[in-house]
Amino acid sequence: MDDRLGGLILLLLAITSITPARAVLRVEEVLRVRTQLTQASQASRQGGPLEGAQMVQPSPKERAVVSQMLTTKPRPKTLKDADLKYLNDLLHKAAWYGFERRIVHEMWTEVSGKEWHDTDVSQPPKNEKSP
Repeated sequence: MDDRLGGLILLLLAITSITPARAVLRVEEVLRVRTQLTQASQASRQGGPLEGAQMVQPSPKERAVVSQMLTTKPRPKTLKDADLKYLNDLLHKAAWYGFERRIVHEMWTEVSGKEWHDTDVSQPPKNEKSP
């Protein structure tokens, strides 16, 4: 990949040699992108988690709520067949991704009309993204 990026820089320099000011700007842009790509690849190699990709252990309350949403009769209109399949799959998973936990909390809020609250599970502040 570095060879291709180096070739791209040389190509950009050759194309823009007519207007040196533009060449400098483009090289700076390419170097900035290259730095970002390098940082991203290093984070993934070092096991840096992507947002929402960290594994979490569902609390007993979360499992109970998923089970309750699956067995509620009549089925709430907000839950579609795909939602039920998704919840059923989650019920049988030992661990969830962070984004799956947030989806369950949002589904519960829609179905019950109540804000999710579980003292066993830490919640990010409303206005912030979770880590």
